[in-house]
Amino acid sequence: MSLVGAAGELLLRAVLNPLFLVLVLVVAWQYKRMQRLSEGLFALERNIYVRSTVISTLAGVAGGAVGALVLIALGIDLSRIGIVYLFLTALTLMLFHPRYLCFAYAGGIVSLFSLLSGAGDIDVPQLMALVGVLHMVEALLILLTGWLDPMPVYVRREGEAEVVGGFNLQKFWPIPLVAVMGVAQVSGPGVEVSPLARPEWWPLLHLGPGSADSLAYMLVPVLAILGYGEVATTAPPRRKVVSSAGHLALFSAVLVLLALGAALVPSLVWVPALFGPLGHELLIWVGLRQESRGEAIYRHPGHGVMVLDVLPGSLAARAGIRSQDVVLAVNGMGVRDRLDLYYALQAASTRLDIDILRAHDIIYASLERRPRQVLGIIPVPEPGTDRFIVLRDDTFITRAARALQRLLP
Repeated sequence: MSLVGAAGELLLRAVLNPLFLVLVLVVAWQYKRMQRLSEGLFALERNIYVRSTVISTLAGVAGGAVGALVLIALGIDLSRIGIVYLFLTALTLMLFHPRYLCFAYAGGIVSLFSLLSGAGDIDVPQLMALVGVLHMVEALLILLTGWLDPMPVYVRREGEAEVVGGFNLQKFWPIPLVAVMGVAQVSGPGVEVSPLARPEWWPLLHLGPGSADSLAYMLVPVLAILGYGEVATTAPPRRKVVSSAGHLALFSAVLVLLALGAALVPSLVWVPALFGPLGHELLIWVGLRQESRGEAIYRHPGHGVMVLDVLPGSLAARAGIRSQDVVLAVNGMGVRDRLDLYYALQAASTRLDIDILRAHDIIYASLERRPRQVLGIIPVPEPGTDRFIVLRDDTFITRAARALQRLLP
C-alpha cells in the first residue's frame, strides 16, 4: 500500500508537469491533422478535435494509472532495459514507416542485438515485459475509446477497383506512468536517498551477488504517447475495436508470460525477444486481411443514398439519422443517388419528410430547417469517386508470401 500511495503522488506530479501538456498538444495536433484529411475528402467541417483530445487525455491518465500498478507489481527496473536505446531505435524505425514507431519492434531489435552481441547489458525479460504492459494498456484504451469520433474516409482496397466507405480509427493517448528504477546509492553531506523496501514478490527484479548493497530502488515518473491506427470498412467502429482490442490483449498477455518464463528459465530468453516484433506483425496482418477479404458494409446500395456518417449537431443528427441508413425519398421525391438527393433538398421547403431504410424496416424522419440549411450527412461513395485512400497490405508476412510465390514455379 505504501508503494501505491507513492505511485499515486508521482502520477499526479507527472500530470501537472509542463512536459505532459506538451504531449497533450502533440495529440491535439495529430487529431487536427486527421480532421483536415477528412475535410479534404468531403469539403465539410468537423470541429471535434478538441473533444477528441480531452477524451484521449482523460483516458490516457486512467490507462497510465493501471499501467503503473502493473509495472510496479512486476518489478520492472527501467535502469536495466536500455530505455535510451529503446527510444532511439523506435525513432529510427519511424523514419522507414510511421507504423514502425512501436515498442514491440524496437524492443525486439534491442533485445536481439543485445543477445547476439552481448553489448548493452540489457535485461531482455524486463524489456519485453515492459513492451507487453504498454500494449496491455493500449488494448484497454482501444476498447474504451478507440471507437469514439471516428473519421469517415473513402477507401479503395488493394487489388479492387471499387471505392467504399470506411472510418479511420486512429487514436493517440498521452500516458503518465510510474515505474521502478535502480540507482546507485549516494551518501554525503546534504544528500539523502530514500530507497524503496524491496518486496520479495517482485517477480522480474533479480539481483546479482552483491548488487543489493550497491543499488537503491526508487519510483520515477515516465511520460509517453500510445497510438492506435486502423481502418474499418467491414464492421462498424465499435465492433471493430472490440476485435482489435481482444487480439492486442491476447498478444500482450502472451508476451508478458513469455517474459516471466524467460526470467525463470534464462535459456528461453530468445522467445519473448522474437515473439514481440513477429507477434505484433502478425496482429497487423490479421487486421489487414480481415479488411481486404471481408465484405465492405459501407458501399453504394444501388438505389437510394446510404449514410456513411452524420455530422455532430446537424439536422440529420437531431432527426436520429445514423450510419448505414439509406435515404429513399425526400418529401415524396424518390432518391436513387447523391444527385437526386441534392435536387430533392434544393426543391424542398423548410420542412423535410425523409423516408429511410434501416436494416429491413422503413422509418420516417420529419424536421424543420432554415432555408438552404444542409442536412449534414456524409454519403458512401458512388461509382466514379476519385478521392480516396488506398488500403495496402505491406506487412512482412505478405511480402514474404509474395516473394515465395515468385520463387516457386
